[in-house]
Amino acid sequence: MLCLDKKPRVVVWIVLFLALRPAGATAAMEPAGVKVWIEDYQGPATLGVRSVGRYGLEIDFDPNTEGQGVVIRVDLPVSGRGAWPAADVEVLDSEGQPVPVRRPGIEWHKLRITVAPEPETFVVHVVEGKRRPIRPEKERHATDPETGFGATICPWHDGRRAALSLRFDDSHPTHLSTAVPILDEYGFRGTFMVNPGSSEAGSASRRRSAFQAHLAAWEAVARRGDHEFANHTLDHQGARNDAEMDYQIGRASDVIWELFPNKGRLIALNLGGGTWWTTTKTLRFYLDKHHLFDASSGSCGMDDVYGNRVSEFRRLLERHLEGGGWFRAHYHSIGEGLGSSEANFRAALEVAKAHESDLWIAGMADIHKYQTERLGAALAMEKRGPGRIDLQLSCGTDAELYDQPLTIEVRLPRSWPPGRVAVENAQKEAIPIRRQGNGGDAVLRFDVAPRDALYSLFVTR
Repeated sequence: MLCLDKKPRVVVWIVLFLALRPAGATAAMEPAGVKVWIEDYQGPATLGVRSVGRYGLEIDFDPNTEGQGVVIRVDLPVSGRGAWPAADVEVLDSEGQPVPVRRPGIEWHKLRITVAPEPETFVVHVVEGKRRPIRPEKERHATDPETGFGATICPWHDGRRAALSLRFDDSHPTHLSTAVPILDEYGFRGTFMVNPGSSEAGSASRRRSAFQAHLAAWEAVARRGDHEFANHTLDHQGARNDAEMDYQIGRASDVIWELFPNKGRLIALNLGGGTWWTTTKTLRFYLDKHHLFDASSGSCGMDDVYGNRVSEFRRLLERHLEGGGWFRAHYHSIGEGLGSSEANFRAALEVAKAHESDLWIAGMADIHKYQTERLGAALAMEKRGPGRIDLQLSCGTDAELYDQPLTIEVRLPRSWPPGRVAVENAQKEAIPIRRQGNGGDAVLRFDVAPRDALYSLFVTR
């Protein structure tokens, strides 16, 4: 869903310098940085803004003669070198207590702080928490120039050039009647952002009833395990406080876990376009509590109203293939007169099918897991003789949540006969391998769990 905000009828943009500024000082206008202003306001109240460190901001609010409450708007940069990690941002008052902040579901970097007509100082800052390790790219490769041996953790599963996820929002009945059968026909895996809703009597919301009215069909899709479910919140209605937000997110996750009891617990979250969420906590708090990752941004909307969707899909897919990235596309309802026509849906899948050998088409959670695991992984090698090499895999992700196998690709020494090479783990268990040619060199691939482990490659007799 495309969300557009009206331009504020405001006094002034206050743009932050990197250096600390005196309290109440007026900052000069700059083309970039954090933007702070009183939304839809032309009265006597004023703001003083100063930056504190890399991710810190103090806002002094002076109502002067203003007798009504106002809304302070803070827009954080989300791209470039000055980007803030919006999911980790909270607001405190002058006593250090968290302040309720209202944000749109898919634009968490746009903060709205409602303030009374009293002098107050607010602190906008990043809550530091545990960060997943990111290792230098060179640590994901191990080579031996003497023998020509080389090993790498593939950028994507099975050495594919890029990844593609196809997302479907809002539990629309056409996902069951149209999207799932067509995806199955093409052999593609989809991610269904569901709004489980409430099964209680009197739940009249269209979104709530859509999933419950077709519960048996959704349960059947889950049992087959061909597709992935993701958290689109319980009712797609937003929240007015911490308790409502926790319930909307947590209950939706509970339903998905009940449908997939044997799957990993990490799932994607999208709070939904057109929704508003008021909470004193960071988004990270909810992500960590309910084993989620944020999948709200970076996706190409495929509704026909945007125009030229198939051409845009082709252009973006080819760009991601060139850059080795993750292309995300999302749909709403599918059918004539709905979000996307069936013809356009099929046409986009035909584009993907033409590149199938180069694409890893998977669920969003699987792709996110692989990407995160790889960024925290490293390879080291040690020669054990003329026909044996050990590879030590190190992986820094949480084993309970990150369970997507990684693909290791190995370029063999020319002296090793490819047909006689085997791989085993530290327990002497054989690891299945896949052999293929690559520029004249003998190459093999094998999948491993994202855990610290030792693997031995050797020439058999």
